[in-house]
Formats: sequence, structure tokens, C-alpha cells
Amino acid sequence: MHAARAVAIFISLLAMCCVVPRAAAQQSTDIVVSQASVRINGVNVRTGPKVATVRYFSLAAAEKALGRPEQTYRAGLGVQVYSWRKVGVNFQEGFRASDKNKLFKFQVWLADSPMNAQDKYTGKFKGHVRVDGLDISSETTLDAIRPELQERGYKVTEYPHITTAVKGETAIWTVGTTNRIECVEVFCGSQT
Repeated sequence: MHAARAVAIFISLLAMCCVVPRAAAQQSTDIVVSQASVRINGVNVRTGPKVATVRYFSLAAAEKALGRPEQTYRAGLGVQVYSWRKVGVNFQEGFRASDKNKLFKFQVWLADSPMNAQDKYTGKFKGHVRVDGLDISSETTLDAIRPELQERGYKVTEYPHITTAVKGETAIWTVGTTNRIECVEVFCGSQT
């Protein structure tokens, strides 16, 4: 009787382990951004329809890497946001023209920033994101990596309350006076 009960408990525990989303089972989230791909926990999420020389992002691939989004909501004029606040990752889906029903923007937030119009917060990525070989965390300042960014072809532009570093579809930016990197985002379509 006790052996049968132990086997039943073991099978139940094994079944529970199999249905836990991959991201929930992991201790940290690994994000690697290059000009050709965005990999989250080893999964290339840039596998959607092709636009020019790159691809849109895939919600199915994002869910494979992170599990189901914690929140979805509308932003701006009709953009749908898929948000994984626990890891500070957002994807945005377009609503018009060639971006309609396609994930056109990926964001990893290194600061928990307010989305005032939607009464939401972005969540905060607590690890290190690698962007074109550079290791970036919430403590990284843009000034600290400016020379490496410029060596890799990023154009750094300073505005009154924001500094951006842009190369192709990848943008790294700060807000406010701390000079800390707040967000890394990748678009489908050039920002330059």
C-alpha cells in the first residue's frame, strides 16, 4: 500500500514538473541581442514573417522562451503590448499597414518604468543582457560603454533628458540624469 502511494506521489510530482513553463523553472533569464537575432533563454524570438533582411518577432517563440505573457494591453493608438513584467520584457504588435498583427518591437527594461497612459509598469530585467557582445545590466551607464558602442558602429545622440545609442534596428537609451541604461529595444525596420 505504501509503495503504491509513493509511486502515485512520484508520478504526480513528475507530471507537475513537466507542465511548469520553461521560464518559471529557470532561475534567471538569458537575453542576447545582435543585429540579426534576439535570443531569450536560447530561443531565437525573431522568427516571424520576413521584412527586408530581418524577421518580425514571434509570439509563439516568446512564449516558448518565457511562458504566457503576464499582461496584454493596448498602448498608444492601438498597439497591443505583450508584457512579462517579472523579467522586464515587452513585445509590441502593430495595428496598421505592414506591421498589422505582427510583433514589430522587442524591449527589455532595466528599470521598472511607468507607462502612465496605460496605468502600467514595464517590470525590470534583473540580469545582464548582451548586446552585440557588450554585457549590460541595470547598473551600467551609457558613458561607461560609449567607446565600445561607438567602436561597434552605434551612433550616440544626447538630448535634454535622454541619450540614445542606435545601430540599425537596435536602440539603447537612458532617461533622466542618472545616465543608467533604462531600455534596450529592437525594431523591425531601421531607426536611422
